Amino acid sequence: MTTTNHYTFGDNARAATRLELLARAFEEPSRALLERFAPRAPRLALDLGSGPGFTTRLVHEVSAAQRTLGLEASDKYLEQARGSAGQGIELVREDITRPSGTIPAAELVFCRFVLTHVADPAAALTAFRGYLAPGGRLLLQETASMETTHAALNRYYELVARLQAHYGQTLYIGRELQRFAAGAPFSVVHAGIRRFERSAAVMAQLHLQNLMTWRADPFAQRVFDAAELNDLEQALRAVAEGEDRAQPVSLGLGELVLS
Repeated sequence: MTTTNHYTFGDNARAATRLELLARAFEEPSRALLERFAPRAPRLALDLGSGPGFTTRLVHEVSAAQRTLGLEASDKYLEQARGSAGQGIELVREDITRPSGTIPAAELVFCRFVLTHVADPAAALTAFRGYLAPGGRLLLQETASMETTHAALNRYYELVARLQAHYGQTLYIGRELQRFAAGAPFSVVHAGIRRFERSAAVMAQLHLQNLMTWRADPFAQRVFDAAELNDLEQALRAVAEGEDRAQPVSLGLGELVLS
């Protein structure tokens, strides 16, 4: 999270549960990117927008960093992350889109599902330059696509895209990473889209937690039909609990490695 951008997905207990589910669902592709491109055993690694600390622990484990800092603006998430941080991991309050200048530059900087929540991704990417030590690498992952034949899942994606667009944000920003990098002070090491599937039940669990959070957003309450959201909750719950057996969701994860 940041302090200068509207975060539609919240930092309450339900939102934290969603992030735990998200960490499980996307651990494999994030681990693969880290294993391929992260510097080995860096002195310092940073996890930008670290939330409750799930990705921070993954970055620390895979990179074997001597020290890993999770940077997060939410006090609630920082408190939760500190309760489960292992040796070598520290959590620091920081708005990553407005660097304080107090964070030491790192050989490895990891950033997943952050740019989708900021109104000016190009400016944020340029700001991240200050976190990176000379010769270091910045690894980013963002959603590029979510494809399904299931009506409720498709409707959820339509609504959340509209909600984010209202705040100047882009759901499928993973498609645009290389374009943003072109105007930032980096060299591109790797750019691509990783494609894989997750079960509809897993994705519905994630989306159900999210819907129950963002439906309280002022824009959502003003524009979206409450009865439709109630029906959508029921439909997602049926998929999540296996009562409605839907086909897997095809996912595209935009990847960018910069130096």
